[in-house]
Amino acid sequence: MAKSSERKVKKEQPRRGVLARPLDALVFLLPLIAFYQVAVWRAGERVVAFDLLGKFFELFGQLGSWAPALAVIIILLATHAASGERWRVQLRQVLLMYGEAVVLAVPILVLNRAIRLAAAEPAGLSAFDEVALSVGAGIYEELVFRLVLVTLLVIVGVDLLRQPQGPVAAVAVVVSSLAFAAHHHPPLGAEQFGLVPFIFRTAAGVYLAMVFWFRGYGPAAGCHAAYNVAAVLVGT
Repeated sequence: MAKSSERKVKKEQPRRGVLARPLDALVFLLPLIAFYQVAVWRAGERVVAFDLLGKFFELFGQLGSWAPALAVIIILLATHAASGERWRVQLRQVLLMYGEAVVLAVPILVLNRAIRLAAAEPAGLSAFDEVALSVGAGIYEELVFRLVLVTLLVIVGVDLLRQPQGPVAAVAVVVSSLAFAAHHHPPLGAEQFGLVPFIFRTAAGVYLAMVFWFRGYGPAAGCHAAYNVAAVLVGT
């Protein structure tokens, strides 16, 4: 009976050994968050997801431009506390996440080149600000569309509606990916709608959602940021 119980527990926790630890993900993301905050102060340009988070936090008072960054920090600290893991940073895992982010970004770059996605119109920003916006998009778009939206849909579908996790997760991935693609266009974004960019971002959203599901928020945000920076540097 004991062996049977152990097998059952392992089946119910298939992701436990695969997900990046929240504390390690936080240490991994802190330099990127700080870099983006410096750029916001310097140029005043912000990504749409960052502004959406800022408007949400304004409902609770004037917290300033640090509110979205604090949200990332608090969420990851709370998640780590809930996990029961030791409060000890695994530096090797943090460093490996930087390499992992670059490797995981390659499929999106390949897809970008395969469909010959047109480059975005120049925004008149310096290279520093373009890179900073790319990093910020990786952090905060993954926070909104993967960490928050996917998790919320899974909680509603599995915990409240008592549906099987697999189908619910599939629906969450598709819905979050469509929302991610749509937010680049009016009324939230400023980019004129185009079918090819919309399909590309939806496909990229599905890929990023899978990275989030199997590796966690930190690697997904790092992958997204790495792709964005590479796209800026190669002029896509």
